[in-house]
Amino acid sequence: MIKLEEKQKWDLSEKVLHALTVIDSFYHNKNGKVYIGFSGGKDSTVLVWLADKFCKAAGYNKIPLIFNNTTNEHKEILDFVKNYGDRVTWLKPKMTFAQSLIKYGYPLISKDQSQKISEAKNTKSDKLRNIRLNGIKKIAPSGREYTIGKISEKWKFLVDSDIELTSKCCDILKKNPVKIFEKESKLHPIIGTMASESGMRKQAYLRNNNKCNTFEGKRPISKPLSIFTEKDIWGLIKKYNIKISDIYIDQIIQGKKVQGEKRTGCAYCAFGIQFEDPLNTKFHRLFIREPKRYKSMMDKLGYRKALHEIGIKLPDDE
Repeated sequence: MIKLEEKQKWDLSEKVLHALTVIDSFYHNKNGKVYIGFSGGKDSTVLVWLADKFCKAAGYNKIPLIFNNTTNEHKEILDFVKNYGDRVTWLKPKMTFAQSLIKYGYPLISKDQSQKISEAKNTKSDKLRNIRLNGIKKIAPSGREYTIGKISEKWKFLVDSDIELTSKCCDILKKNPVKIFEKESKLHPIIGTMASESGMRKQAYLRNNNKCNTFEGKRPISKPLSIFTEKDIWGLIKKYNIKISDIYIDQIIQGKKVQGEKRTGCAYCAFGIQFEDPLNTKFHRLFIREPKRYKSMMDKLGYRKALHEIGIKLPDDE
């Protein structure tokens, strides 16, 4: 079996051939009952380009695209998805992002920390609260003691804050609409995730025996880009002049230069915001790109106070 690291060293033409083979295999295994999870981002745009290449060679109709409008999308992404016309089916969550903020709180720091902090703040279980505050002691085979289950010391103060944190928005806005669609349509997903994006995605690939397709189980799924890297994606975009969203391009807006996004995702999600350049966070760029929406999010929906609570300074702070 060829290891992931070796596959990631393949040249671009080898990876393209591999991706086409992965799509071919999944398409025929599922008798064409498939769809492409299209986010409007550069990775899924490259995936659509590859899938169209496969369909054209095989003489098939293009695979349908499903776009999940989380209500927390960049305007440029929404505009770009519209270019694909009737080929795209738009999904919507039962609750908007704004409604989820009001009901559950703000997505801050990370999914894991938000969940732990929320549990410590709201649980009626003294046992769970103690675990979240102090953790559970474990002993490694080496004899080293370590702790699991606790909130990071850096963020423990948020347990006593009046700011609510949540990790539920991902399920509400992203996962649930897709689950409903798949149940009703009986279609199986082809998605554009890469193992190189995160440790979690790498482990998922390795658990699947270094394979891009999962044919069985509760949710058969195809990930043709698993062995690709960020460099590969940009390589294909430049080599074949693949049109992508303007969100990735540096722009001049009202006389101000706005840096293109390296990655997109939910526009006003604050997971990982603490690791960004404090003078050029995603919110600095949104302040210029979407001033009215930015103002509403920060002040009407209380995001400014929530971000200040974790030490994030905003471009229009007085």
